[in-house]
Amino acid sequence: MEQKSLITAYGRPKMSEYAASCIDSVCKHLVINQFWMYDHRLDTDMLKEALRGLLDVYPTLAGRMAADGILCNNAGVLWEETCIPGMRVKEISRLTIPGERFRAWFDNKSALAGKSPLMSVKTSHLQDGTILNVRCSHFCADGRAFYSMMDNWASLARVGKLSVRPVYDSAINRVLAASDLYGKLVASDMKSASSMLEQKGMFRIRSSAIFRMMMQKLLRMDRRLSRPLFVPEQEIASVRDRVCNATGMRTGRNAVLCAMTADVLKRRMGWEGKTVSIVHTVDHRGRMAGIGADCMGNASFTIAPIAFSADLSLAEMAVRIDGGMKSSLSPDIEEEYFALYCAMVEKKMPYLPFDISSVWSFRPTTFIVNNCLKFNIYGIDFGTGGPVFAWPLDFGDPVRFWPAPPEENGVYIYFTGCFA
Repeated sequence: MEQKSLITAYGRPKMSEYAASCIDSVCKHLVINQFWMYDHRLDTDMLKEALRGLLDVYPTLAGRMAADGILCNNAGVLWEETCIPGMRVKEISRLTIPGERFRAWFDNKSALAGKSPLMSVKTSHLQDGTILNVRCSHFCADGRAFYSMMDNWASLARVGKLSVRPVYDSAINRVLAASDLYGKLVASDMKSASSMLEQKGMFRIRSSAIFRMMMQKLLRMDRRLSRPLFVPEQEIASVRDRVCNATGMRTGRNAVLCAMTADVLKRRMGWEGKTVSIVHTVDHRGRMAGIGADCMGNASFTIAPIAFSADLSLAEMAVRIDGGMKSSLSPDIEEEYFALYCAMVEKKMPYLPFDISSVWSFRPTTFIVNNCLKFNIYGIDFGTGGPVFAWPLDFGDPVRFWPAPPEENGVYIYFTGCFA
C-alpha cells in the first residue's frame, strides 16, 4: 500500500525568499528526474530524518514558487513509499528508464503556480532491493547543484554531517551587474541588440527550426533513448595515448570521448564530406570570478559550437575539439559568452550560441553533449552501500556521457532523438 507525506525541515528557514537569476528562469519548466536502484532495502525512517536536516540548509527545496523566485516557507517535500514484494532487482530492465509505477508524483503546472512541492521522493521496495526516485524542479538546481545536494543527503544519513555547504548568494546577478557588455545589451533597443548579438556570432532561432522541433516532439522522437554504448576506461586511455603519439598533443578525456562519438555517428548519419559541430553544456562554478564552486541554483549553459570536418581522423578530431574547448573557456571569451547568453535570456531574444536548425534537423549535423561524468552519481550511499545502477536523466540531450556502474570501469554513451 502506498503512503504519502510531506517532509519539512527541522528548523525555521534561514532565508525568506530566493531571488532567481535569469539562468534559473530558463530552466523553470524543466524537472530533473533521477532513478537509482539498490540491491538492499533502504531504511526510509533514516532517509526521512536525514532529509529533514538537509532541508534546513536547502530552504528552496521545501519552498514554493512565487513570481520570479521561491518563497522559502518550509511547506515541504513530497514523500511517497510503496512495496512491490513480488518483484526482484534482476527483473528491472536497465535499458529503459523506469515507468510511472516507480515515479514520484510531480505536477509541474501546479509547482509553477506555487501550489505544490518543488521536490518529490519515492521509494519502491522490491523483494530484494529498493528503487529510489527523486524529482526536483530545475528552477532550484542544475546537475551540479542537484547531485551535490544528493551527496549531502547521503552524507547526513551516513555520517551525520554535510560533505559541502550550499551557498545562496545571488552570485549570477552580481556578476552580471558588473558586466559592461551585459549592461549595454540589456539597455539597447531590440534592433541594436540583435545586431550586436549577430556580430558576436549568435544564431537566430528561425521558425523552420521551431516547426521541426514541434514535429519531432509530436512524433516523440526526442523521447527515444538508445541502448548505452559502453566504452571501457582502458580504451579511452589507449585512444588518448594514440592521439598523443600521432599529433604530439595531449588531449583531455572529454575531447577524446567526443571524437570517438563523432567517429561512430559519422558512419551512422552519413557525415562524410560534411562539417559537423559539437556544443557543450558548461558549468561556470569555480571558473568565473564571483561564482563559487558551491553556488546553489543554475550556473550552466551551452557555449559556442566547435566545428570540424567529419573526414578528419579520430586523432585530428580530438585535437580540434580539445583546442576549441580551451579557446571557448579562456577567461575573456567565457566572460563574454556569459554576458551574451544572459542578456539574450533577459530580453527574451530568439538567439542561441549555436544553430538550433542543425540540431533539430531530421539529418542533424550539430549535436549537444551533456557530460555527466563529473557528478557523484554512484556515490549516493546512505550508509548501507551505494546503488547498483543509475539510469540516465530523461532530458533530450542528443548525446550524453554517463558513468557505467563502478564494477564495469567505463563510460556509457547514450543517444537520443535522431541519433538513437
